[in-house]
Amino acid sequence: MTRERGGPLGESWQAWTALAVGVLAVTAHSALSIAVSVLMKAMVADFAWNRGEFAFTMTARMIAMISVVAFAGQLTDRIGARRVLATGALLMAIGIAGMSRVTCWSALLAVSLVIGVGQACVGSVAASALVLRLFRHRAGLAVGILNGGDNLLNSVVPITAAATLPLWGWRGTLFGVAGAYLVLAGLIMAALGADDGRSAAAREHLPIRLRDVPWRDGRLWTLLLGYAVVYAYITSIQLHFHAFQTDLGRSPAVASRLLSTQILVGALGAPLFGLMAERTSARAALVAVVGGLAATSVMTWTVTSTGGFALWAVLHGLVNSGTVALLALVLHDLFDPRQIGRLMGVASVSCMTATILGNQFTAWTFDTFHSYRPAWQFYTGLLVFALVPILRLNGRRRVMAEAATDHVRA
Repeated sequence: MTRERGGPLGESWQAWTALAVGVLAVTAHSALSIAVSVLMKAMVADFAWNRGEFAFTMTARMIAMISVVAFAGQLTDRIGARRVLATGALLMAIGIAGMSRVTCWSALLAVSLVIGVGQACVGSVAASALVLRLFRHRAGLAVGILNGGDNLLNSVVPITAAATLPLWGWRGTLFGVAGAYLVLAGLIMAALGADDGRSAAAREHLPIRLRDVPWRDGRLWTLLLGYAVVYAYITSIQLHFHAFQTDLGRSPAVASRLLSTQILVGALGAPLFGLMAERTSARAALVAVVGGLAATSVMTWTVTSTGGFALWAVLHGLVNSGTVALLALVLHDLFDPRQIGRLMGVASVSCMTATILGNQFTAWTFDTFHSYRPAWQFYTGLLVFALVPILRLNGRRRVMAEAATDHVRA
């Protein structure tokens, strides 16, 4: 018997509660990277590293994430989101606490690996499966809120990190972040049910295998290629924008406000693109997002004024926030919804691999040319190129309520 609805918009209160927890989990996935972008200069100066060496530890974290993220999606399908998300938050708390106490580069590398495994478990892979399986009619809006809420909460991270840095130093700031992740782990266990986010196939004791993902479907590879380009760019912006702005002569406070603005605007952009996916198609919304990113990427190497970058922050924030939400919705629209955990895990492997390459390339560009401008120009070309495979996706328009066949049953 289907669980009763009783909450807003015809969805159950259980679904809305899961969405709130999912927002916190997705926020937790990216909050550390945003905080580290503010703390990077202080950490590098403390140990006399260059930015390429520091970026390598971030790359190691992403490699650890890639190594387990597909299995995190598979585990979500099999055992539910609660244990996967809580384990991820706990591992991140341990890793970040260790990062706050490192005294050498090798120690930073070691704790980065722990954090990477935690990030694979907490975030959009498990949270998207959780939301898509509980929402019957407004899945597009819900996934938009999932990622828009992430932007809303993360918008305060750069400002908070910049404010606490002179008071606590980078070590004290990171230790406070570790405590927040520990609280999140407990909240996840308390708020979610054991079966939330679990696949119907698991409840029916059917095999859940990564080899059953539609590897021979060209649409999957087309989507993975387009998203690899998008993620290389948006992650480079996320990790290097603060340093980029201070290199241009702006104060850390101004750079933090610009970064926070584009994150905050995303709180509106993600639900708007989720609604667009419901009313037109997820593919059409994705084309709009990638086209918008291509346009705003031009601004990164043509704009010079603070006001111009404030406009960039608004426009980039709107389109950037739709990327993760639309990935889940396009996968849900094109393929078997019962495999959403595994599909998100596989897609995350591609996205994170591109993230590694993009981050290393951007850091190498700065260390070589002492400027980020060549990197931003290169990304403009890649984003225009990415529109080609995305335009070739042939997904039919489908109402989310009809597509969602994997609902939780009592």
